[in-house]
Amino acid sequence: MSGHLEKVLANAERQLASSGKQLPTETLPLYKKFLKIEEHRLRLKHQAGGGGREICARRADLVDVLLRHVFAAATNSPQRDNGENKCPLALLALGGYGRAELNPSSDVDVMFVHRASSGKIAGNDTAVIEQVLYLLWDIGFKVGHSTRSIDEAIEQANAEMLTKTALLEARFLAGDAALAREFREQFRDRCVAGQERDYVAMRMQDQAARHAKFGDSVYMQEPNVKSGCGGLRDYQNLLWISYFEEGALTTTYLVGKDWLTESEQRRIDQAYDFLLRIRTDLHYATRRATDVLHLNLQEQIATRLAYRQPSPVLRSEALMKDYYAHTRDIFRVTERITERYAHAGSLGGARSLFSSASPSGAQEEPIEEFVRRDDQLDAPNRMIFADRPELMMRAFQIAQDHDLDLSPQLSDLIARNLGRVTKVFQYAKAPREIFEQILSRKGKVGRILRLMHRTDFLGRYVPEFGQLTCLVQHEFFHRYTADEHTLVCIEKLDALTNTEHTALQGYGALFAELDDPLVLYLALLLHDTGKAVGARPHSEASAVFAQRAALRLQLKPERRRSLILLVDHHVTLSNTAQQRNVDDPATAVEFAQIVKDRKNLDALMLLTLADGQGTSAESWSDWKEALVWQLYSATADYLNDQGSFFHKTRIERESWRHSVAELLPPDFADEIEAHFEFMPDNYFRAFDVPDIASHIRLFRQFLEQLYLRDLPALTPAIRWEIAADGSHSVASACTWDGQQLLAKLAGSFSIVPMNILSADVFTRGDNVVLDVFRVADVRSGPVTDPREMKLFESTLRKALLNMEFDFAPLLEVARRKVRTHRWREIDFPTHITVENKAHPDYTLVQIQTPDRVGLLYDLLCVFGDASISIALSRINTEKGAAIDTFYVTDVASRGKITDASRIAAFQRKLQEAALGQSGARNSA
Repeated sequence: MSGHLEKVLANAERQLASSGKQLPTETLPLYKKFLKIEEHRLRLKHQAGGGGREICARRADLVDVLLRHVFAAATNSPQRDNGENKCPLALLALGGYGRAELNPSSDVDVMFVHRASSGKIAGNDTAVIEQVLYLLWDIGFKVGHSTRSIDEAIEQANAEMLTKTALLEARFLAGDAALAREFREQFRDRCVAGQERDYVAMRMQDQAARHAKFGDSVYMQEPNVKSGCGGLRDYQNLLWISYFEEGALTTTYLVGKDWLTESEQRRIDQAYDFLLRIRTDLHYATRRATDVLHLNLQEQIATRLAYRQPSPVLRSEALMKDYYAHTRDIFRVTERITERYAHAGSLGGARSLFSSASPSGAQEEPIEEFVRRDDQLDAPNRMIFADRPELMMRAFQIAQDHDLDLSPQLSDLIARNLGRVTKVFQYAKAPREIFEQILSRKGKVGRILRLMHRTDFLGRYVPEFGQLTCLVQHEFFHRYTADEHTLVCIEKLDALTNTEHTALQGYGALFAELDDPLVLYLALLLHDTGKAVGARPHSEASAVFAQRAALRLQLKPERRRSLILLVDHHVTLSNTAQQRNVDDPATAVEFAQIVKDRKNLDALMLLTLADGQGTSAESWSDWKEALVWQLYSATADYLNDQGSFFHKTRIERESWRHSVAELLPPDFADEIEAHFEFMPDNYFRAFDVPDIASHIRLFRQFLEQLYLRDLPALTPAIRWEIAADGSHSVASACTWDGQQLLAKLAGSFSIVPMNILSADVFTRGDNVVLDVFRVADVRSGPVTDPREMKLFESTLRKALLNMEFDFAPLLEVARRKVRTHRWREIDFPTHITVENKAHPDYTLVQIQTPDRVGLLYDLLCVFGDASISIALSRINTEKGAAIDTFYVTDVASRGKITDASRIAAFQRKLQEAALGQSGARNSA
């Protein structure tokens, strides 16, 4: 590669010289042409299956050749055969370029080393540096550069770890070779010798901070290839540590020191090559330096990397399984080595990182068949599990009881003995009883199950969970793989034992009262196992796997029934709260028939929280939580006293009338009477006394502006307020009921644009309507900008007063505003159902589709055109997904929609609107 480029560039430069062109800048078109040609060849080589290291090394070769020629042209002194140069400068490659690893869009980091001691170099040398840099920039490289004397470089390296690491891999390119050798020698003497411990400690701190920043898990749905757990930086970190300890930058040296086995070396080297190949394709796909493997890129990258599965989803899944397997290999090796080093470093002395002997002076304490060394549990010999494999399970229990970690040696020993976890072991009494005891320790389960999973013991002992290992979840709101999601859920449940978070106090109280945590922990461990077989809905298949696990673990019938119920309905509480009318007593009654008793209800409430928090930080919003608690409370009331459940609601309505009257002046008496007489029952279940009083004021404002201010009849009265938790705003509008009113409201919010979280409509008996929208701005916060409120209000007035009002051009403007804020979602299908079994009085319409600006407006227009009235809606929008539920009736009959042909036509129109196929509407 280099020889080919050398010849081509040399021949071209001779041609330029013969035509009288001597200036380096005049060679720019030539360099650009060769760069384009050779980069194209590299891309073809990559597409043909070239390895990650191979392609990166060839790109480094390409840049090497260009830099040497650019440097030679700038100095006007062609290099001699012995590599020396008359110019008193040395050009060095640093960082990734220094180790000959360049991805397509990576920066080219270089340093010019000079001999001047005063910090001021000669003018001629400055001109050389400027010519080289300007030419590189003009060619199109992103160049990171510095100019330093040896002393300056050493001083900077000792002051900053990142600089020291970059200089660690410095590689000579051109110029004064003797000066470059002198720099390398002084760097070793002045930046490495005697500073090994401090450097390695800083590198370990940096690694811990980096892991925390990028998810602290290998199993991220959208992993960072470079900086995430098990990523490129972990592998490089291992080499940098080994260089400071042993003077070598190669994994081969680790094998030579008996730290790695040859098979482990092969695995992590193959993993590193795979990650470099992924990163190269990422750069090609995005045409920029990017390290995040976004969901919407995974399918196309899998296809380009020649995964041959029959569908894009399966190709993506195969790619990510390989990714997680490779990064797990790197993570486990680097974690084991750094943990061991940290343990050795805490004991003091200059013991080598790679010494395998037990540290002299380490505090040892026998614990049954094992040995405790400081905060780690270790095995006294490598044959401990040969005759007693149940001791593997006991090791985890001891670690739980004494708050210990497993030593790297013990973890490795368990991993090597997984073949002893047979069916006989899975059914055996001793490990089963220990496992049940582990799962019965409130607040101390998650860490131990994670230790089990890191050694692959958990998946062997509970094969239903083992199927989830590295499984990608093709759902837009999940942050982790299925196995990592499960472990995070269990850790979220653990955290309730000592939570100080105000919003979690209620859950903490429920958890404290739970008398049998085993069933709940086991339900969380198994709740997503159905995803491993691609079942839809996965909860039913998960319940089957839970039944199998319960039989193997010989759970008593009551525990088994509770376990299966929790797994089978682990999404029912959340889905019912978000998609059904929680203000309707029938919803609570129906849900109570599912959970059967208060014990199951409490456990399901805790499982729902853990599942929501373990999905992603954004998925468990305050609004969702409020709905879940509302359904929980109503169901608990019903289970506690079914007889007084309905009577209580009627009594509360009457008592509220008097409470509202106390908040309003006496002259509101007639309006209070009308409000309580004509508003529907579900209204009073949805709002408390202060809200009701505020709405009555809003109704008066509407009627006053109609009769006293002589405003047009359809002019709405509007009220804004920020929700109590500060997460969103509540916009209430009062006006006469009219055709397409909800659609016009939705369109007016969309053109701002605002994100609609929910929409409720309440029609009073006198035909005045109260519409309550919960909305957020494009940053998912409350609406606080007066200009946005004014734009919404003016647009709504125009739309209500003008039957021919056209939202289409305004929506297009709004779409351009939010393009930079859109979530990078994966594709998922539009799904629409219309059914009459869920509610005795209403037809239920459920819509799942990718969100976009104006979606709700388009959908509501379909309802209006079909003469269908919306009694209640549940709007749920997150991360590019719209999951909406509507309770509807026929406008004329005020009953359910029962005509099959009408339902089919309605569904077809909704599908077209959801997909944006209905065309621009000329009017509301």
